[in-house]
Amino acid sequence: MRSGADAFGNQWGEQSRGCSNLVGGKHMATREELLDYLWKEIINPHMRDAALDNIVQNCKRNPDGPFGDTGPAIERMLMAGASRRDLSLVLRTIAYEAVFGTLYAICDPGVDDNDVFMLFEELLSADPSGMEGRPGSADAV
Repeated sequence: MRSGADAFGNQWGEQSRGCSNLVGGKHMATREELLDYLWKEIINPHMRDAALDNIVQNCKRNPDGPFGDTGPAIERMLMAGASRRDLSLVLRTIAYEAVFGTLYAICDPGVDDNDVFMLFEELLSADPSGMEGRPGSADAV
């Protein structure tokens, strides 16, 4: 079982639960299962009580790591009076937009030979700033 964590320390892993297709010996989700997974595991988790705290704590553990400047930004917004729910709603919307944009880009312009498997492993290294999402990388946008 392959597993890991995203830039904020959220754990992920291959899941065989709910998969119904076997391709090359590996389970493949149906369209409906993939969409359900994206909502439950990528978009909606930002509404969990601990979501903001998890981001802040991970950034404190690794302030120079990918997106290490996000935790302090969240803390500043909370200190300025932003509600936790409002920030969570913004994160949820951004997650939806990211998922939508990714799914759209897979179709148009698409990827040569449908070579989309394991692209997540290359995402940070593809940061145009060359800083792999680390603090200061947003300034290069």
